[in-house]
Amino acid sequence: MPMTTTTRGISCAVFLWLLLSTAVAGTVSTNSWRPYRSPHTLVTTGMSKIEVGAKAGSPERSQVVALGTDGSPTESVWSYVRKGSNAEITNLTFRGNELVKIEVSPLD
Repeated sequence: MPMTTTTRGISCAVFLWLLLSTAVAGTVSTNSWRPYRSPHTLVTTGMSKIEVGAKAGSPERSQVVALGTDGSPTESVWSYVRKGSNAEITNLTFRGNELVKIEVSPLD
């Protein structure tokens, strides 16, 4: 049975979507993250450093990215690493005391 134009178009669109979604499957930016030490807990953007620390524990690395005119940190990044077969790194970006960005990247 020959494919109709509509079926062919839908098939092409699905194929293209799958191709593009796997091509950009590197770093994922999201609004929430489940800490490696406590996967039943949820860390979300908008939380304070104290809230994130209580749920995720101390980061493996903390880095100041930007300083204010008074020399105080205005932007910092906390990094958490999961080792093993699904190794990945999660970077949490804080602006002031507020979590504004969550990025998860696989480790090669």
